[in-house]
Amino acid sequence: MASAWDPILSEFGGFEYRFTDSPKHEEDAYSRGLALCKENRCGCYGLTWGCPPGAPGKDEVKEILSRYPEALVLFKKFQVSDMKDKEEFAIISKRFQDSIRSISLAARSAGIDNFPLGDGGCTFCEKCSYPEPCRFPDRKVVSVSAMGIDMETFLGSIGIEFEFRKDSITLYGIILFR
Repeated sequence: MASAWDPILSEFGGFEYRFTDSPKHEEDAYSRGLALCKENRCGCYGLTWGCPPGAPGKDEVKEILSRYPEALVLFKKFQVSDMKDKEEFAIISKRFQDSIRSISLAARSAGIDNFPLGDGGCTFCEKCSYPEPCRFPDRKVVSVSAMGIDMETFLGSIGIEFEFRKDSITLYGIILFR
């Protein structure tokens, strides 16, 4: 399947990536992810279709993870001038999520059914329609945490170090596919 991705990934340079099996649903990880979302540190809880309670619930998460047996893990390192600058981080995060979305859409155009996941709430619309129906479901990016995926554990299981540094951040996304 990786060869079907080659033209898509060559169009979107600057990413490191790895193909792997889709993360498995783990009840404990899902509960921890939901609890983190409810803490609302990112300010997205209850505001977007990519975050709880608008994101897929436990049963739907199980179904999604089983429907998409393969995963493309994308990651990119960004230099940051001030780690406490929330505006700078929001801009970087949105750009990264926009890239995940664009790669997902290009893959769908190439016949690869997929489901994109990223960090934080979906950022496609300036103001999400939640709780009214999503206006652009084909462009929605669901939060990795809302799906109950413990990124540090998942990345470690495929040989990718989850790291934090003083002068840079590495953002990660997953495109589940079949």
